[in-house]
Amino acid sequence: MNYNIKLLRDQEIALADKIRQHFEDFFRQHDYSTTTPNVLLFDIKTPSDVDKVSYGVGFYLILTNYKKEINPCSFELDGMKAIYRGHCYTVKSRIQSHLLNNLYRDKTVGKKQHYNVCMKLDGNNGINFTEKPYCKYRWRIVFYKMKESSKLIREQAELAFDSIFSRPFASKERSKQ
Repeated sequence: MNYNIKLLRDQEIALADKIRQHFEDFFRQHDYSTTTPNVLLFDIKTPSDVDKVSYGVGFYLILTNYKKEINPCSFELDGMKAIYRGHCYTVKSRIQSHLLNNLYRDKTVGKKQHYNVCMKLDGNNGINFTEKPYCKYRWRIVFYKMKESSKLIREQAELAFDSIFSRPFASKERSKQ
């Protein structure tokens, strides 16, 4: 027996489409007025608030009222729009790299796991939300727990989010097809 890459690729595409549709349905229907077991909301006012975010696997949003008017993303909660969306195996570290970039870089010098590509905002690769101009704005994290998920599943969540709400302007990666 020989393997058939075209057949396998077609099956992978069909599965990805089903997963993306599942997340599109979820995003259309979910009630964000409260935290649920799988969707957690974290208001970020101090660096210690970032420590409350789980280390786990998942998909996440960074919301703020900073540059709200130029953001094409329509996902909004309490006057804040999603400025970035991403996925990771260690969400807490990823959030630290985006919002507490100097502290994160100091903490991870020489470590095996180190995120070099971060939220693109104002020409910066990651920000420090406690410093000007960011400190005068509100910040929130929406964390979708996805324990035991694959990269394919989390990437489909990203694509589904973009399909429903449009990609947040600080998410600058290449389009995934």
